Amino acid sequence: MPDITIEASLPSPQAVVAPRLATVLRGYEQRTDVALTHDLRVAGAAVTVPVTVETAAADTGTPSAIPLSMHATHRTAWFPSFRGQVRSEAVGPLESILRLVGSYETPLGAIGELADVTILGHAAERTLRSFLDRIRSDVIDEIRRSELNIRRREGR
Repeated sequence: MPDITIEASLPSPQAVVAPRLATVLRGYEQRTDVALTHDLRVAGAAVTVPVTVETAAADTGTPSAIPLSMHATHRTAWFPSFRGQVRSEAVGPLESILRLVGSYETPLGAIGELADVTILGHAAERTLRSFLDRIRSDVIDEIRRSELNIRRREGR
């Protein structure tokens, strides 16, 4: 199982990011329409795969380190699965970083890993990078929604 660490920065303080990250991940867990697109880099082919996102029980994580697993909703043996954490950490007073840390398992064991690295050019890693970018975008959207709600309540 290849290990992976992927990072994305956020222009918001950790105290704001961590609770929004938890909200976003809980939302993914409750939805049935989450899908990841695997860019295969073979003749421009891509495959969109519905996935099941699971976060661990609230008492096993912290707001800044949330256990996460993902697997294809159907035909699980055909697509990679991921197990790890999404972490948010302060970088400065007004900046945070998101990290997706864990390992993914390619289908077909060693043959699948070899195909992922050689023929598919690390398709599983690119897919996880894209997923972290989606998390980042959704956390930013959640922060904006929260700020708008505060302004509405204050009558601005």
